[in-house]
Amino acid sequence: MSEARDVWMVGDVLEAMSGAKIPDFIVSAVQEVQSWLSAALSEEAFVEPANLLSSNDRQISADLEYLFNRLEWLSVHADMVPLTKDSSKREDAIVLSVGPMLLDEGMRMMVDHAALFANGVCKRVWLISDTWVIGDVLPYMPHMKTLKKRGVELHFLMVTPWGYSEIPWTRE
Repeated sequence: MSEARDVWMVGDVLEAMSGAKIPDFIVSAVQEVQSWLSAALSEEAFVEPANLLSSNDRQISADLEYLFNRLEWLSVHADMVPLTKDSSKREDAIVLSVGPMLLDEGMRMMVDHAALFANGVCKRVWLISDTWVIGDVLPYMPHMKTLKKRGVELHFLMVTPWGYSEIPWTRE
């Protein structure tokens, strides 16, 4: 005797495999970061430093303030770290660790915001970064486990000019 089953479409299976749904405002934020990274890689964004050892070396000049200004609208949805200017705390927080900001700085801001500045209010932190360095993540694993026990969801979104992906923090 066979049981009745719901109809599953390919998209349903792929969505179920991908884990938690990323909110639309986070997707929009990631797309802004992608656009900013893409502009930083364009020929116009490269500047020639005066005293280079090799003529093939180029330094990327990226306007981080421009990106932050483009993301100000997110403050109605989430606390923006390091941009939060008011004292209102939201359940979501977005931590930006892109361009010249080191991943270690982003990890520290994520833990500080969730554990100290928005303790008891923050339920989800979205760390948006253009780098992944295991040596920067490992020292924060005990902090992340403690935040998880407190009910704070931590999400890591790796962004490149060509796409993004959520990278799991744990094996679960």
